[in-house]
Amino acid sequence: MLKIKQLILLTGLVFSGFSAQAIDWELAKEAEGIKVYTGAVAGSDYKAFRGEVIVDAELNQLMAVLDDTANFANWMYNCKSPKLLYKASLLDRYQYLKNDFPWPAKDREMILRNEISQDPVSRVTTVKLSSVAPEKLPTPARQAMPKAGAAVRMEAVQGFFELSPVGDTQTKVIFQLHLDPGGGLPAGLVNALIVDNPFETLKALTKQAVRPEYANFNPF
Repeated sequence: MLKIKQLILLTGLVFSGFSAQAIDWELAKEAEGIKVYTGAVAGSDYKAFRGEVIVDAELNQLMAVLDDTANFANWMYNCKSPKLLYKASLLDRYQYLKNDFPWPAKDREMILRNEISQDPVSRVTTVKLSSVAPEKLPTPARQAMPKAGAAVRMEAVQGFFELSPVGDTQTKVIFQLHLDPGGGLPAGLVNALIVDNPFETLKALTKQAVRPEYANFNPF
């Protein structure tokens, strides 16, 4: 059986270069220590976003927040009904998330796979986010899925959280995501609203990371 450090190294090789996507980023907002960029994605009418912030918390504290799926509604922008479907391993889990969209649009839902890797030298940690079709879920995750409702399924989601240590007590967080909301929503409307997502998410994340219940998490 592979040891955890060996598994981390292998997954790091698989995901190396994931964050270096060829997108021409434009600064859309800078406030409260947070920078938000947007950029066009080839083959899509919908832009990607990228948010960056330095958090006054150690890397493992942030990993603890990301591991706590049930708490996502308290910091992820417009997130409701988060559910951990299945944790296949320390580095691989499946989540169900629903996003509150403004009326008259229907809410959106997504099924995400989180694949975690860490560079063994720099300790830079990446949580790769990708959408999964229900029929391709592992059996335990499929059995844990909520009953179908009125929300529109987002089937094309790709992104990541990247956590980079800055000294012993700070961590740089990058949150990058591209998605197709489905349901024929106008691209111009969606693109005009995407800045709020990374800004409000990272703003709330900085407060969550220093909560005492996340102080002693050590996944690696």
